[in-house]
Amino acid sequence: MSSQAEPSQSILAALSLEDMLSIYQLSQAIFALHDLKLPEYLHKHDAQPLSALAQALETDATALTPLLEAATTLNLLQKDEQNRYSLTPTGTRLRLDVADSVIPLLHHHRDGYGAWNALLYTLQTGHPGFNQVYQMDIYQYQGQHPEKLAYFNRYMQQTTTTWLTQVVEYYNFSGHVVDIGGNTGALMALLLRRFPELQGTVFDLEQAVCQTNAVLCAAGVNERCQVVTGSFFEPLTIPTHGTIYLISRVLLNWSDEKVVEILKNCRAAMPAHSKLLILDFVLSDSNSNSTIPLLHSLHLGIMFGARTRKQTEFEQLVQAAGFTELCWIHVNETTFLLEASLESILFG
Repeated sequence: MSSQAEPSQSILAALSLEDMLSIYQLSQAIFALHDLKLPEYLHKHDAQPLSALAQALETDATALTPLLEAATTLNLLQKDEQNRYSLTPTGTRLRLDVADSVIPLLHHHRDGYGAWNALLYTLQTGHPGFNQVYQMDIYQYQGQHPEKLAYFNRYMQQTTTTWLTQVVEYYNFSGHVVDIGGNTGALMALLLRRFPELQGTVFDLEQAVCQTNAVLCAAGVNERCQVVTGSFFEPLTIPTHGTIYLISRVLLNWSDEKVVEILKNCRAAMPAHSKLLILDFVLSDSNSNSTIPLLHSLHLGIMFGARTRKQTEFEQLVQAAGFTELCWIHVNETTFLLEASLESILFG
């Protein structure tokens, strides 16, 4: 889920097997900093000594010491000559009220932490470990936990800004774009601002678009965009008036069988001369042997029953759904646009 720079392969490979086994302790330590509201406290009160922090955070000073020192070695905290702790620029990202906050991603990983205990289940069955642990899929879970959905939506907005901004320079969007699974509309707002003549529709579940109108209004593009609720598993709910049907960071969350179903449902709704445009992560030759992308693929399996796919795998799925004339557009090392047309046989 992350669009941030990845640790180099050499750093990870240099770890001993014993150190690899203990990596989970890092995430738990960061979770604890968040749970204690330590970043917010330091932001409000500036540099503080151990004794003051322990008292204010209602913790044991002896137990708190190694956490603070570990956070210092991780460049989340810094300590001055008076042994007072304060936030570093990196540590500031553990506050919710900053633009590049990692708190939305932190909550996603915290939910995933328990689901990773079911990795063996995913490997044996191909089904999401998340479902096994929580007895529901992640979308049902978010529907029952509005705060989790809000964090997820904010994360999607953040990564749209940091990861997808460059996409608009690689494709000439024109006509009417239907953003399938468009969530908060952050990508649509970006497109409409970049292309003044463009019209748009954000299509997603009702729970996913609760913030969309506000996002579109804030961007000043709401008059050129409508919001339609429905499901890409219910083809009759999919808008039928688009020129471009954009599917961004959606297919990576679904199994091959479900991807073909989604694409076929879109095909059934698409006008004769419209285009399908897929924007997604692609497992390229340059990163197919790198640890982080492969762990990310495992994470998709555990959370969604999906995986990161190679170009050929995308092509097979798109063609199986009845599309042709595939064209790849390279955006960056891991991100590609795939344009496809409907098979001409469908229209005589």
